[in-house]
Amino acid sequence: MEKKPFIARHQQISENMMATISSGVWNVGDQLPSEQALAEEYGVSRFTVRSALDDLQKRGMISRRRRFGTIVIARKPVELIVQEIQSVEELFQYPENTKLEVIKSSNIVADVSLASFLQCDVGSEWTKIETIRNTSKKVPLCLTEIYVPRIYKNIRNLIGKSNKPAFKLLEDHFDVRALEIHAEVLAGSLSNERADLLGVESKSPSLIMVRRYRDEQGLLLEVSVSEHPASRFSYSFNLSYRR
Repeated sequence: MEKKPFIARHQQISENMMATISSGVWNVGDQLPSEQALAEEYGVSRFTVRSALDDLQKRGMISRRRRFGTIVIARKPVELIVQEIQSVEELFQYPENTKLEVIKSSNIVADVSLASFLQCDVGSEWTKIETIRNTSKKVPLCLTEIYVPRIYKNIRNLIGKSNKPAFKLLEDHFDVRALEIHAEVLAGSLSNERADLLGVESKSPSLIMVRRYRDEQGLLLEVSVSEHPASRFSYSFNLSYRR
């Protein structure tokens, strides 16, 4: 008879608490019971509970701060994605083990505020495609808003069907070419709605990447805005200088 693998008590407790958080009994932003209360609930010592909480903290699901207690900051274990970049082109791509899904799309007209951000003419017509990118373990990695001129609106039916980024799909299907790519990296904080979609605490820090793609005439082909929970994504550069 095959023996079942031994699982330490603190690991059993951490798995149970993880399931409780994932099911929504404890929501993001909730304060967990004290160590003493948890020890009494599970019938173990505070040391065992502390080890279980350490495990949840390492998984990025809780934050423990003196005077603030233990707070839930993510519904699922965090899978940290480190994007290692060896060339400039790789700056605009995501790892292959992630998948982009379209949430919704809409046709919009650029007002003064949007035109200033996109760097386009006021009154120009655009299609906005809102997407979410998940890891292979279904952990949300980022939210991306993709803006394309209205004449390219049908690209919304192609996004997520392959691992190709939107600008490559434009090149493949609309006989255009992105010859200039400009990127900005910004710091931000997640709104309530966006934090909920990403399964993290509201107002938690985020990393924002804005990309603008232009053709040979300098006309905008695409503008994308990707917002990542800072705890789940980082860029790693390894560039060398040679004369």
